[in-house]
Amino acid sequence: MFTGLVQSVGTIAHHTATASGMHLVIQCGEMASLLRRGDSVSVHGVCLTAVEIRSGQFEVDVIPQTLSMTTLGAMSDGDSVNLEPALRMGDPMGGHIVQGHVDSIGEISLVDRTDGQWRIRVKSLRNDRDSLALITAQGSITLNGVSLTIAHCTADWFEVALIPETLARTTLGKAVAGDRVNIEIDSVARMIDQAVRRHLDAR
Repeated sequence: MFTGLVQSVGTIAHHTATASGMHLVIQCGEMASLLRRGDSVSVHGVCLTAVEIRSGQFEVDVIPQTLSMTTLGAMSDGDSVNLEPALRMGDPMGGHIVQGHVDSIGEISLVDRTDGQWRIRVKSLRNDRDSLALITAQGSITLNGVSLTIAHCTADWFEVALIPETLARTTLGKAVAGDRVNIEIDSVARMIDQAVRRHLDAR
């Protein structure tokens, strides 16, 4: 489990296609000292397992399903990624509950910097109305592993406002229109929705 509070921005040092998907070597600086082999780590909002830890970097394997359902399949050497190690017992719970299970890929359609305030508009690239229906104003959402609050939303798009700290500490500070992002819907909202659906179906 994660919080959506990015701990470091890493760099894909090397990617290799394998028989079982893709192998990534990710440079992460001092964050490598927080990881152990087998640990879960959020890479751009995707929960992956560290299979090797070296000085200043770690390695992960990515299966074909993950490559097809996230933006990781389109990334290249040198690309930046948001990183967060898994939450440990006793760690402060900032942000919101993030699982690292991407629901959809979105595309940034607008980056508004009016009056020094950053606002990003995102539209989903999948016709997943059930997931989109769970996106509500003032609710939580995760973009590329970053916990954010929804400022406005319609049936087709939603907007988030970015504070200077988020711009400085995550890859969203370099976002431009046309960029694709990994979207994870608030897991609490999804669980409530599923519970209500089961209750109604049982009536």
